[in-house]
Amino acid sequence: MTNAELYIRSRQPLYMQAAGQIRLKVENGDWLPGDQIPVIEVLQAEFGLSRATIREALDVLEGEGLIERYRGKGTFVRAQLPERRSYGLPTTWKDLVTGLENVSPKMIAPIAREEGERIRDVQAGEAHGGYMRFERVHSRGEEPYCLIDIFLREDVFETDRERFQTAPVIRVLVERHGERIATARQRVTFSIADERTANALGVALGAPVVEILRTIADGEGRVVAHTHARYPGEYVRLDFDFNIAEAGPAALSPTEE
Repeated sequence: MTNAELYIRSRQPLYMQAAGQIRLKVENGDWLPGDQIPVIEVLQAEFGLSRATIREALDVLEGEGLIERYRGKGTFVRAQLPERRSYGLPTTWKDLVTGLENVSPKMIAPIAREEGERIRDVQAGEAHGGYMRFERVHSRGEEPYCLIDIFLREDVFETDRERFQTAPVIRVLVERHGERIATARQRVTFSIADERTANALGVALGAPVVEILRTIADGEGRVVAHTHARYPGEYVRLDFDFNIAEAGPAALSPTEE
C-alpha cells in the first residue's frame, strides 16, 4: 500500500499527517538539530502528497518552532529545539490528585445546570438530579494543556461555590468531601481535535488528542462528579511498572506446548 493510500484512510487532514511524519524524523534523530531537510519536491515524492500539502505541513512545524525556513537557503531543523511538553497520565488516585498542583483553571463559558440523565459516558455509578456544568481550560504557567467539561453534583457545588469555580474540582472534592468518595474510574481514548478543542488548546484542527473520561461516585453509587478532558496527543505519556511479584514464578516461565 502506498503512502498516499495510507493517508487517505485516516480522518486526520493530509497536511497534519505529513507534519506528523516529518516531526517523527526529527524526534527519532533521522534529522538532527541544524540539519537541512529535503526540498519540497523530495518530500512530495517520499510522502506521495501535493506540493501545497507539504507546504502546509511545513507551516505547522515552523509554527511549533521545530524548523526554520530561509529564502534561497532551504529549510532546517532548529539548532535549539523547543522543550517538549509532557503530561504523565495518572494511574492511581494519589497521582491524579497531586498532579493537579500548580494548575490554573479558566472558565470559558457560563456555568449551567443540567439533569444527571443527560450526562453521557458515565464510567461509575448513576447520575440523578441536578449537576452544575463547567467548561474550562487548565493551564500550567501561561500554557493551556487541557480542555475539560465538568459535571459536579449540585448539592456538592453549593458547599463551596467559589473554590469549585476557581480551583481544580477534584482537589476541592478531596479536601472538602473526601469521605464521600467511594469509587473513581477513568477511560482513555484517542481522537482528533474539533474546532472547539483546537481553539482552546492552540492546536491544529484535526490534530491528535487524548480524551479522558473520569467519574467519581459516592458510597451509594451516585455520581459526585464526571469530567471529560482533552489533551494534545503529543503531550500525554503513560508510565507504569509491571507487578512482577504479583504475577508469580509461573507467569515468568516459558510456556510449554
